[in-house]
Amino acid sequence: MSEKYVFSDEVVAVCAVNATLKTEGVYGMAGGALDAVSRNLLRRENAAMGTRVSRSDDETAVDVSVIVDYGCNIPSVAWDIQENVRNELKDMIEIDVSAVNIHVQGVQMKDDADRASGVQEDTLK
Repeated sequence: MSEKYVFSDEVVAVCAVNATLKTEGVYGMAGGALDAVSRNLLRRENAAMGTRVSRSDDETAVDVSVIVDYGCNIPSVAWDIQENVRNELKDMIEIDVSAVNIHVQGVQMKDDADRASGVQEDTLK
């Protein structure tokens, strides 16, 4: 007898977020308008922020919206996110994903504190 488990879209999305955040070059997740409403009006963080799961009969697709670190190779980071998400979903909940679509929503520049400390370090050497 073969057992089949069904996981909610939110569980799939949280696994995708975890895999994405482990990827080098990813600064964070980029949420849309719904995530902003949840955070501001409901005072509740969305654990699946920046992800959308789409399912059909036999296929699952995941859309991931990210902010990347300045200076990283964006195509490489996107490829790594795709691989990490596929592997995480396969390992954690045994789901084969038909597509992992990456949407780079922004680039995080070094903040002023990092720039200032970088200048000081350079002048001290």
